[in-house]
Amino acid sequence: MNTLKKIAKWTGIVLIGACGIVLLGGGKITSGTLMIVTAFLLVVLAGKHLVPRWIGIILVCAVLGLVAWNISTTDLPGEVSGNAMACTEVVDTPETGIKFLDQVLYIFGGFAAQAEP
Repeated sequence: MNTLKKIAKWTGIVLIGACGIVLLGGGKITSGTLMIVTAFLLVVLAGKHLVPRWIGIILVCAVLGLVAWNISTTDLPGEVSGNAMACTEVVDTPETGIKFLDQVLYIFGGFAAQAEP
Protein backbone atom coordinates (compact mmCIF):
# COMPACT_ATOMS: atom_id res chain seq x y z
CA MET A 1 0.00 0.00 0.00
CA ASN A 2 2.89 2.34 0.76
CA THR A 3 4.27 1.81 -2.76
CA LEU A 4 0.90 2.65 -4.27
CA LYS A 5 0.80 5.92 -2.29
CA LYS A 6 4.28 6.86 -3.52
CA ILE A 7 3.37 6.08 -7.12
CA ALA A 8 0.18 8.17 -6.87
CA LYS A 9 2.02 11.08 -5.25
CA TRP A 10 4.81 11.18 -7.86
CA THR A 11 2.35 10.73 -10.72
CA GLY A 12 0.39 13.73 -9.46
CA ILE A 13 3.55 15.82 -9.18
CA VAL A 14 4.64 14.90 -12.72
CA LEU A 15 1.16 15.66 -14.12
CA ILE A 16 1.07 19.06 -12.40
CA GLY A 17 4.50 19.90 -13.86
CA ALA A 18 3.52 18.68 -17.34
CA CYS A 19 0.32 20.73 -17.26
CA GLY A 20 2.43 23.74 -16.27
CA ILE A 21 4.67 23.25 -19.30
CA VAL A 22 1.66 22.96 -21.62
CA LEU A 23 0.15 26.13 -20.13
CA LEU A 24 3.43 28.00 -20.59
CA GLY A 25 3.64 26.88 -24.21
CA GLY A 26 0.00 27.75 -24.80
CA GLY A 27 0.45 31.34 -23.69
CA LYS A 28 -0.86 31.16 -20.12
CA ILE A 29 2.34 32.34 -18.43
CA THR A 30 0.87 32.99 -14.98
CA SER A 31 -0.91 29.64 -14.77
CA GLY A 32 2.05 27.71 -16.16
CA THR A 33 4.47 29.33 -13.74
CA LEU A 34 2.11 28.71 -10.83
CA MET A 35 1.78 25.02 -11.74
CA ILE A 36 5.54 24.50 -12.14
CA VAL A 37 6.31 26.26 -8.85
CA THR A 38 3.68 24.06 -7.18
CA ALA A 39 5.28 20.94 -8.65
CA PHE A 40 8.72 22.01 -7.40
CA LEU A 41 7.36 22.73 -3.92
CA LEU A 42 5.67 19.34 -3.84
CA VAL A 43 8.96 17.68 -4.81
CA VAL A 44 10.87 19.55 -2.10
CA LEU A 45 8.25 18.78 0.53
CA ALA A 46 7.58 15.20 -0.68
CA GLY A 47 9.56 13.40 2.00
CA LYS A 48 9.38 15.98 4.74
CA HIS A 49 6.45 16.70 6.99
CA LEU A 50 7.15 20.40 7.56
CA VAL A 51 3.58 21.37 6.73
CA PRO A 52 0.50 19.43 7.86
CA ARG A 53 -1.02 17.42 5.01
CA TRP A 54 -4.36 19.24 5.15
CA ILE A 55 -2.65 22.61 4.60
CA GLY A 56 -0.83 21.19 1.59
CA ILE A 57 -4.08 19.87 0.14
CA ILE A 58 -5.77 23.25 0.62
CA LEU A 59 -2.86 25.05 -1.06
CA VAL A 60 -2.83 22.68 -4.05
CA CYS A 61 -6.61 23.07 -4.43
CA ALA A 62 -6.21 26.87 -4.26
CA VAL A 63 -3.55 26.78 -6.97
CA LEU A 64 -5.72 24.57 -9.19
CA GLY A 65 -8.65 26.94 -8.61
CA LEU A 66 -6.55 29.94 -9.65
CA VAL A 67 -5.37 28.10 -12.75
CA ALA A 68 -8.95 27.14 -13.68
CA TRP A 69 -10.02 30.77 -13.24
CA ASN A 70 -7.11 31.96 -15.42
CA ILE A 71 -8.00 29.44 -18.12
CA SER A 72 -11.62 30.58 -18.02
CA THR A 73 -10.50 34.11 -18.92
CA THR A 74 -9.05 32.89 -22.24
CA ASP A 75 -10.63 34.61 -25.23
CA LEU A 76 -11.45 32.23 -28.06
CA PRO A 77 -11.13 33.44 -31.65
CA GLY A 78 -14.43 34.81 -32.83
CA GLU A 79 -15.19 36.39 -29.48
CA VAL A 80 -15.07 40.16 -29.20
CA SER A 81 -11.89 41.13 -27.38
CA GLY A 82 -9.56 44.09 -27.21
CA ASN A 83 -6.43 41.96 -26.90
CA ALA A 84 -4.08 41.51 -29.82
CA MET A 85 -2.66 38.06 -30.50
CA ALA A 86 1.12 37.86 -30.19
CA CYS A 87 1.37 34.40 -31.76
CA THR A 88 1.23 34.27 -35.55
CA GLU A 89 0.44 30.55 -35.81
CA VAL A 90 -3.08 29.68 -36.85
CA VAL A 91 -4.85 27.49 -34.33
CA ASP A 92 -8.19 25.89 -35.12
CA THR A 93 -10.82 26.72 -32.55
CA PRO A 94 -12.41 23.57 -31.15
CA GLU A 95 -16.16 23.66 -30.68
CA THR A 96 -17.38 21.08 -28.19
CA GLY A 97 -20.18 23.22 -26.82
CA ILE A 98 -18.55 23.41 -23.39
CA LYS A 99 -16.78 26.76 -23.18
CA PHE A 100 -14.18 25.78 -20.56
CA LEU A 101 -13.25 22.63 -22.49
CA ASP A 102 -13.00 24.71 -25.68
CA GLN A 103 -10.63 27.09 -23.88
CA VAL A 104 -8.45 24.23 -22.60
CA LEU A 105 -8.32 22.67 -26.07
CA TYR A 106 -7.48 26.06 -27.58
CA ILE A 107 -4.56 26.49 -25.16
CA PHE A 108 -3.35 22.96 -25.93
CA GLY A 109 -3.67 23.73 -29.65
CA GLY A 110 -1.50 26.81 -29.15
CA PHE A 111 1.08 24.67 -27.38
CA ALA A 112 1.00 22.11 -30.21
CA ALA A 113 1.30 24.88 -32.83
CA GLN A 114 4.40 26.22 -31.07
CA ALA A 115 5.92 22.72 -30.96
CA GLU A 116 5.48 21.97 -34.67
CA PRO A 117 8.61 22.27 -36.81
